[in-house]
Amino acid sequence: MQRRLSLASLTLAAFGAFGALGALGCLPAVEAPMDSGTPPVDAGGGDTAPVVTYTKDVQPILGVKCAPCHTGEGLGGHNIGNTYADALMPVSSLDAMGCWDSTLMVPMTVGACALISIMNGWMPMSMGCFNTPRPDPCVTLDQQAIIAAWVAEGMPQ
Repeated sequence: MQRRLSLASLTLAAFGAFGALGALGCLPAVEAPMDSGTPPVDAGGGDTAPVVTYTKDVQPILGVKCAPCHTGEGLGGHNIGNTYADALMPVSSLDAMGCWDSTLMVPMTVGACALISIMNGWMPMSMGCFNTPRPDPCVTLDQQAIIAAWVAEGMPQ
């Protein structure tokens, strides 16, 4: 057990907390490409995939689903729903559940933490987003997949 914790801690330190979650298979799989309107990117192997960006794909979701708390009120120390730079900030709230590596006390970015909060049904707060089906104020599973793809791609603007 101690060996696993050490390996996990090293992985978290090397790749960042959210990258390690993805490497360990904790991120939801994106089953189908999303039509983001962004031209496909050729990685050299001939395969193309749309690039999910904050401006085109994620901000429209967060701008609606995270309003008004994170689009002007700055709750949790950020306005991720309308400010890209806030998505890249480290989490500053110690009560951001699941967004800190408890061993290293290394915070994730607000963008990565937002995905965890959405996946666990914590945000939007008090909306019952952990229920199935999710109530209307909640991020849909399709929207969650878009946000997950954005985080996995490094949260491009």
